[in-house]
Amino acid sequence: MDSLAQLLFPPSCLICGAAQFDICGKCDARIIRSQHRLDIDGVRLWAAALYGDELAQIILQAKEENSSPARNFLVQLLVEACVQALGSSESSADLILVPVPSRPSANRERGYRHAYLLTKGLAKELKRRNVGEVAVREFLRVNRAIVDQSNLNRAERSRNLSGAYSLQSRGKTSLRGSAGSSFFLIDDLVTSGASAREGLRALRAGGIYPSALLAAGVSPGVSGGVFS
Repeated sequence: MDSLAQLLFPPSCLICGAAQFDICGKCDARIIRSQHRLDIDGVRLWAAALYGDELAQIILQAKEENSSPARNFLVQLLVEACVQALGSSESSADLILVPVPSRPSANRERGYRHAYLLTKGLAKELKRRNVGEVAVREFLRVNRAIVDQSNLNRAERSRNLSGAYSLQSRGKTSLRGSAGSSFFLIDDLVTSGASAREGLRALRAGGIYPSALLAAGVSPGVSGGVFS
């Protein structure tokens, strides 16, 4: 069926529209892979690419248009970040992946949970590569009204998210089978670090201590320094 669908609806580049490719070679080459390693509140962030116009288009299509090819590309970036994290740490091969939550209103409007779908895609790909046991747990929830972060500066983002996350009810956050596992916090993009920092705070408050942060992209504005 997939072959028939490709014949009837051949892929075109998500960025420039070139035929036969979800992401053509020229556009892929313009997405610069990140070599920077950052710490956010003592936890290492691994991001596969620097945020730019091309990556912005892909994230927008995955996040707001539910584009499977766009989401698959972000998953592959997350895989790159995860492989680097596993290769450079003493993390257990058994992983629990925790997506950063979105606003409930945004989830309702979209009809899907973007970060969760990304994290599920990452888990599926890691399992295909035989990277130990991998589970996805939606430990975090947004517990109060927050606004869209896209037009906020760094200080405003921090205020907007301060104290905004908490753990789900115990019935949804069972840690059964997690002894000895490594927890990775997952997001599509890190710009100011506010979402990641708030996620770490909420998880630690519940006794969960992530050993890595994974993101498909990171803003060039923060890629050369360390978050404190």
